[in-house]
Amino acid sequence: MKKSLNLLQLTFASTSAIIGSGWLLGIYVSAKYAGPASILSWFISGFAIMLIALVYSELGAMIPATGGLARYPKYTHGAFLGFIASWILIIAGAAVSTIETEATVQYLNFYMHDLFSGKTLTPLGLIFAFSILIFFFLLNLFGAKIFAKTNTFLTYFKIAVLIIVATALIYISVKDGNVKNITSYNLIPYGYGGIMKSISLGGIIFSYLGFRQAIDLSGEAKNPGRDVPIATILSVVIGMAAYTILAFGFIISVPHVQNNSWNMLNFSSPFVNLFNLYGFPLFALIVIFGAVISPFATGLVYMGTTSRITYAMSKMKFLPKSFHSNLNKYGTAYISLIFTFLLSALYLLPFPSWRSLVGIITSGMVFTYILGPVGLMAFRRLDPHRKRPFRLPFAGVVSLLAFIVGTLIIYWSGFEVIWKLEIGISAGIILFLFTNFNKIKNKLKETLIPGLWFLFYMIAILTISFLGSKNFGGKNLIESPYDLIIIVFIAVISYFIAINSSVTKEEMKMIMEEELVGEELDA
Repeated sequence: MKKSLNLLQLTFASTSAIIGSGWLLGIYVSAKYAGPASILSWFISGFAIMLIALVYSELGAMIPATGGLARYPKYTHGAFLGFIASWILIIAGAAVSTIETEATVQYLNFYMHDLFSGKTLTPLGLIFAFSILIFFFLLNLFGAKIFAKTNTFLTYFKIAVLIIVATALIYISVKDGNVKNITSYNLIPYGYGGIMKSISLGGIIFSYLGFRQAIDLSGEAKNPGRDVPIATILSVVIGMAAYTILAFGFIISVPHVQNNSWNMLNFSSPFVNLFNLYGFPLFALIVIFGAVISPFATGLVYMGTTSRITYAMSKMKFLPKSFHSNLNKYGTAYISLIFTFLLSALYLLPFPSWRSLVGIITSGMVFTYILGPVGLMAFRRLDPHRKRPFRLPFAGVVSLLAFIVGTLIIYWSGFEVIWKLEIGISAGIILFLFTNFNKIKNKLKETLIPGLWFLFYMIAILTISFLGSKNFGGKNLIESPYDLIIIVFIAVISYFIAINSSVTKEEMKMIMEEELVGEELDA
C-alpha cells in the first residue's frame, strides 16, 4: 500500500472516528445514568482510553503495519490470538460503518421523509443507506490519500459544529440564568455505580474507541515513527476536550430537574429539543446538519480501516492471498475493501434484532484493546533492542493500568452484554479450530498454547459478571465493592500470565519476517 498519509490526516482519521454519532445521544444517555457526574464520566473515560492509546502509540510507531491492531497479538501470542483479535475487529468495524450509515439516514429523515419508520429503515431508507455505503466504498477505492482528504474536510466541519453547539448552550444557560440550577443538584445522584454505568452503558467509552484508526493506517503513513503516536494521542485529547465541554453545556442547559430525577429525562433529539425549547431554531438546524455529517464521516473512516484489518488477516494467512496481493493503481487492496463493503451491506438486512446484535458486537472491540498492553510488554521482553521511535515512559505501570481499566470497562458493560459478546467470540474460536486443525495439530505449542490465557480470562470475567453486583446485571452473590476487587485481581493475574506465556523470540521473529515481506519495516 502507498505511504501517503501525513500527521493531520492520521490525526483526523482517529478524531473523526471518535466524534461520530456518539455525541448526538451519548451526552444525553450518560446524563440519564449519572446526572451532573456524567461530566466527570467523560473525563475519566478519556483518561482511561488515553492509557490504552499510549500503549498502542509505541506499538504503532515501532511496527507501522497496515491493520496493526489485528497483527500485534499474532506476533507475540501466535495464530490463535491473532485470529480472535481479527475476528472481532472485522465484524465490529463493518457493523460500525452500518450503524453510522443508519444514523445519517435517520437524521436525513427530518428533510427527506419516509426514510425511517419507528426504529427501522423503510425500503426507501434501505436503498438510501446502501447508496451511502457504495459512496464510502468508492471514496476508499481511490486510495488512502483521497479518503483522507475527504475525511479531513468533514472532520473540520464536525469539530466546528461541536464548538458551536457547546458554546451556544453555555451562552444560553448563562443568559437565562439556568446555570444556577446546578448549585441545587446532587452532583452524584446515583453514586459511583451511576458513573460506572454511564461509562460502559451510556455510550461514553465507545465514543472514544475510534483512536485506533491511526494505528490501523500506520502502514500508509509517510513518517509513522513520528506521526502515529502524535496522531493517536492528539485525537484522544481533542475528543476529551470536545465531549467534556459539550457534556457541561448540556447539563447546565437542561431545564431544572426536580428531585435530581435525571433518569426521567425524555428527549427524542436532545440538542435539537433544547435549542427549539429556548427559541434558537438556527442552532437546531446546525445540529441536524452536524448529525448528518458526523456519522457519515465516521462510517467512511471505519470502512477504510476495517478493510485494512481484512488485509492484515490475509497477510496472516487467515484469508486467501488475493485479499492482500491485489492492489489497484491507487494502492488499495480492493478485494479486501469489497469484502468489507459486502459485510457492512449485510447488516442492513432488516433482521428483527439486528440493532442490539450490532451494538453488542461493536462493544466487543474492548476485548481487543486489552491485548495491546500485553503485546507491548511481550515485545519489550522478546525484542528489547528493536528501534522504538516512541518509547513509552513507565511502560510497565501504564500497561498494567491500561489492562485493568479495559477489564473494568468490560465488566461494567453488564452480564447481559458480556454473555452475548462471549458467544460471538466463541463462534470465532470454533471457526479457528475447525479451519486450522492441521496447523494446530502440528504446531500446538506455537499456534494455540500462547493464547490460551485469553480463554481463562473470558471465563473468569463471565463468571464474576454472573455472580457479581446487581448494578451490572449479576445475581448479587458477590456484592459491591468486592466484585470490583475480584475483577481487578483477575486482571492483574491474567496480565502477568499473558506476558509470560508469549511465543519464543525465535518464533516471533519467524512470524514477522514471513508476514512483513515487501513492507517497509525494520523487521
